[in-house]
Amino acid sequence: MHRLSAVEEAVANAGTVRDAALRGRNAAWRERGVVHTPAEVARYVVSSVDRVLRERLGLKGGIANSRVALVDPACGPGAFLAAALTVAGRRLGAPGRCVGLDMDEGAVQVAREVLGPAAEGAGWPLELDVGDTLQSLTPFGDLEPDAVIVVVGNPPWASKSANRGAQATEALLEDFRRDENGCRLDERKIGVLSDDYVRFVRWACEVVRGGGGGGVLGFTTNGSFIDGPVHRGMRGAMVRWFDGVDIVDLGGSALLSRTGEKDENIFGVRPSVALTVAHRLPTRPVDVLPGVRRARARHASIPGTRAAKLHALAEDQVSFARVAAAGPMFLFKPTIVDARYEGWPSLDELFCFHAEGVQTNRDTAVIDDDPERLRARLTRFAHGTAGTEGTEDAGGLTEDSSLAPALVAKGHYDPEVARQRVGAVLRGDPESAIAPIAYRPFEGRFFAPITPFCHRPRPRLLAAVRHGGPILVTVRKDRGKLPWNHFGAVSAIPDNCFLSTRSSCRTRAFPAYDPDGKDNLDPEVLASFVARLDGPPTTRQVMAYVLAVLASAEYRERFDPLLKLSYPRVPPPTDDVVFRAVAEAGEALFSAFLADGKTAGNATGTDAEEPVSVGHHGRRGAALAAAIRGAGAAVAPLLGPD
Repeated sequence: MHRLSAVEEAVANAGTVRDAALRGRNAAWRERGVVHTPAEVARYVVSSVDRVLRERLGLKGGIANSRVALVDPACGPGAFLAAALTVAGRRLGAPGRCVGLDMDEGAVQVAREVLGPAAEGAGWPLELDVGDTLQSLTPFGDLEPDAVIVVVGNPPWASKSANRGAQATEALLEDFRRDENGCRLDERKIGVLSDDYVRFVRWACEVVRGGGGGGVLGFTTNGSFIDGPVHRGMRGAMVRWFDGVDIVDLGGSALLSRTGEKDENIFGVRPSVALTVAHRLPTRPVDVLPGVRRARARHASIPGTRAAKLHALAEDQVSFARVAAAGPMFLFKPTIVDARYEGWPSLDELFCFHAEGVQTNRDTAVIDDDPERLRARLTRFAHGTAGTEGTEDAGGLTEDSSLAPALVAKGHYDPEVARQRVGAVLRGDPESAIAPIAYRPFEGRFFAPITPFCHRPRPRLLAAVRHGGPILVTVRKDRGKLPWNHFGAVSAIPDNCFLSTRSSCRTRAFPAYDPDGKDNLDPEVLASFVARLDGPPTTRQVMAYVLAVLASAEYRERFDPLLKLSYPRVPPPTDDVVFRAVAEAGEALFSAFLADGKTAGNATGTDAEEPVSVGHHGRRGAALAAAIRGAGAAVAPLLGPD
């Protein structure tokens, strides 16, 4: 793409004006996740769709063929429809239907003014309407039996969907919430599968599947579905329903850890960006039965600056690589396959109970390193005297500024409700108002586990922790580029940022006991895991063994790509000698992390010279560094040759 067409330029200018207006004064539309698409992105997606229509579906004229029914379900000012008009150019013919839908009446009016004359001049049957796309699965009404459905666009980016009332798609989302065997995903948190873009993808899949002549989906969306563990049902459905899925990963996530190279977001939003072009041949059955070929999946990645990414798209400088997209994860990105690793039990299988760490949403109010200062703050908050002058702490915060986040109402938080709840706890059970928390590695503090003052205090995890024993900490996934170093042990409930402040890499805790005080190891999984030992080990021994494996530098380096995908998997012990050696190395790690059982924040050695990475936090500790080296030596026989 060497230059914009007149209609593309007009739409781009309109989008720029609307972006400025939305940033300045229209909070409602910002909350819906409205972002306007650069012309280079729209042109690339539509050109790819056009190529697939011509080369894969054998459709002469591509997007300008009369059998094509084209729809942009969130058209805005019309970037994708303008690209379609441009790509079709001077070809004879036009799509049989060309529809643009949007809930924003102003955007549709702009699209009419800008696209109308161009569509009329090209003989395209342009229809632009205001409405909620997700309320209906028939955007075209009646179509010919051999119609080829094409869905293109950039659906809303809001994480909290404003379309939950759309029953037509709400029921369909269940397909994305099931694994390859049709069983519902066992995750407790599957809210990301209700994001607006996921709803639009599900809507588009259903609409394309309804075309008797096959069809193509071409979307620009949040890129978290490419490898997110909870999105495996979504990916699995797509490889069942389509014959080909091409993913262009534009990266740019502010939620991931990086190694220092520049990776800008083309929209200036926090999530990563992905372009998806998926096609379905007319011969593919609506419901794929066992044995039917799954989609051919390809992945391309474009790193760098925003300008470099747009240039690569404009010049079609995109290089794809085939990816397996095989179950159970159906990843839309290259990854290594290690059958031995996949055969080991994962931590979520070995432990019956585990949970994400504490999420306060307002650390300065909820957490403090002085329990008495925290109690005084709670008392002032409960009595409604926040705002009076307070003393300044070591971090330069006054009591006023510390409580400021707790005084601001938000969609999920009412300060008055929080005030009443804090007061009730202080009056009825003051001892429960404050508890220790492992805030960061070697930084023990105290927090107020009172909802909603603390957004998610994790009462079940807190109950489990109070039964004693060490707590292992790791993460479920890490989509960043830094080495995987997510291992540790604590004696208090951890903060969910204990290992990383990235929202895509939250800390999860695996305690020795479940909330009811029962041993937390799964009996069946444990029996298989220690089958080669002469006798049953204790829970602490198993936990020490696991910690040593996770700390092993060779283990972390060898399995880094796999560790970033889901919960760590741990090799079973080969015999009693190896098990004892690894468990003893784990005990040394317990001592280093827990300082022989003291509060996590009292751990020693932080003034040593040797740096150690614990998650994404750099720490210095001679004892910890030595324990990690010891773990590496003990674990080496388990791993064997590379």
